Amino acid sequence: MITVSSPGKIHLLGEHSVVYGKPAFLSAIDKRLYITIKTRNKKQETRNKEGVIIHTTERHDLVWEAIKVFQKAFSIDKMPSMEINITSQIPVGSGLGSSAALSAAMIGALMKFVKNVWNPNRINELVYEVEKIAHGNPSGADNTTVVFGGLVWFRREFDFLKSIWSLPISAYKIPKFVIIDSGRPMESTKEMVSKVAILYKENKGKMDEIFQDQETQTKNLLLALKTDNKEQLITSIKQGETNLEKIGVVGDYAKKIIRDIESIGGAAKVCGAGGREKGSGVLLCYHHDLSKIKNIAEKFKVSVSPVKLGEEGIRIEKQS
Repeated sequence: MITVSSPGKIHLLGEHSVVYGKPAFLSAIDKRLYITIKTRNKKQETRNKEGVIIHTTERHDLVWEAIKVFQKAFSIDKMPSMEINITSQIPVGSGLGSSAALSAAMIGALMKFVKNVWNPNRINELVYEVEKIAHGNPSGADNTTVVFGGLVWFRREFDFLKSIWSLPISAYKIPKFVIIDSGRPMESTKEMVSKVAILYKENKGKMDEIFQDQETQTKNLLLALKTDNKEQLITSIKQGETNLEKIGVVGDYAKKIIRDIESIGGAAKVCGAGGREKGSGVLLCYHHDLSKIKNIAEKFKVSVSPVKLGEEGIRIEKQS
């Protein structure tokens, strides 16, 4: 039996623009997804042609895609008989990297259970392949963050070339953040990425200007956390959110919450693909007095919870 866990992630800044070669600043968070694989009891009545039983409320389609990618990578024609149990603290479709965490834990657990191998670099490569199936044109930032953990500075130069820096958490002054759930988006990540791609084709010049400013704000945010500059932290998050609104990935309801937080001297932003029609996923929020953000959450009747940044990446929890 093997149990493997992966963390969720948050885009501190740089989502969407990272697809177009700009940097993204991400962090693994203290919400995790757990996968346990054990040899299947052959007396169980539930069967399928693969000899695999899956117990989960997560996406079965993504689990099977991860299994297929693993089989292809290791030239395995038939998987051994096994039972897979999945539990998660990461809400699906919220912008917290649930698909990357699921794929990473799945690939990692299979690698250890079937091949008795543990190679985070290889896990990351294979999870990226699953992410491409799930999201169409992912940057690779989400899978990199959930696999390696901590703070990550990521830039995709080309599909085959990525620049990745794992930043020492001890060198940064990470303040307390909270997250607010603005509601699950109606659109998938793939749909939101596609919408931005269409907008980019229609108005490349304007979009390049927005993405260039997003690069500036992402760098400024990094420096703000390096120097403990709270004023710059708020400015960078606010301007970064403005840029995300300009490219049309933030819905009206989320904007109302964000404007209220800004009106009391704080800052908030969507931290994933976003959503326009209904919810926009989780909002990353900062204020020197977090109780004021909690008051706003109560006003809008939305959930709010603390979130810890710089957490450990994929890991083996138990093996027997």
